[in-house]
This record gives sequence, C-alpha cells and structure tokens, in this order.
Amino acid sequence: MRALLPLLWLLSACTLTLELVHPGHRISGLETQGTYCTHGDTWVDFRFLLEGSLDRLELYWLAEGKPPQEARPGEGYTLLGPIRGGLLRGWLQVAPSGEVRAVSLTSPQGQGGALPQGIGVEPLPERRLWLRGFTGGVAGPFVAAQNPVRPDASPACDPLW
Repeated sequence: MRALLPLLWLLSACTLTLELVHPGHRISGLETQGTYCTHGDTWVDFRFLLEGSLDRLELYWLAEGKPPQEARPGEGYTLLGPIRGGLLRGWLQVAPSGEVRAVSLTSPQGQGGALPQGIGVEPLPERRLWLRGFTGGVAGPFVAAQNPVRPDASPACDPLW
C-alpha cells in the first residue's frame, strides 16, 4: 500500500485532454448579395460550398460587427437536415426593419423550400449573415459571409444578385 501512495500522487498531477473535431462537414465561400431594400421586403440571396452533409444548419442575420455568440433569442434560425453537400443557394426574406420573414435553401438538385418564420432583429443599417453547421450533433465553427449587406433607400432599389 505504501508503494502506491507516490504513484497516486504522480497520477493526481496528470491531466487528460480530449479534443472534439466536428466530423464530416466544412462550410466555405459564404457570400451574400450586396444590398437590401429599405422601402419593402427583400430576398437576400446567399450561397456557400458545403463539403459533407449536415444534420442541421443555423443561420444568423445580425448587425454588422456583432458575433453570433452574442445573438439574442429571435436573431437566428435553424434548418433541420439532412442537408447534402455541394454548392448550396438560398435566400432570407427580410423586412426593412430587419425582421426575417422566410428562409429557403436549395441544393444543386433543386430540393428545398421556403420555411415561414418571424425573427425580430434591430433595424441597423448594415448586416452580415453567419452560418454554423452540425454533423452528428457536433457543432462546426461559425462562418461569416465574406461581405456585409448594406441598405439601399433608393426608389429604384433592385438588389437582384
């Protein structure tokens, strides 16, 4: 028993480190159109490359400079999968106030659909779309769009991409 005491003391000084790596997906190249209209609802188009597949996808429509970790309830939306890889395109229907009214995601095979919803967010001038994917219940990193979306108050606003 006395011989075990020094061994137990040495073992108590050891630590075990576990590293979790999200399995099977990577989101890259997230881009959005450059403007949204301030006089009426706008479909804000986006696209990204998904390598692998997702169980679910979180979308955040946030004021520029605000990270998704600080998102308030109602500033995000979750699409449930499975979502298969490839070049994916979608849109958010947003009101001038920043409220998201609908979300759609379409795969290259044309599968997808609009999901009605109502997210309330503050009416701030510039916004950025963020995504985060989950595979096997494990979250991947947050991915920010490469560009912000700026408001356009002109009467001829046509933010088509």
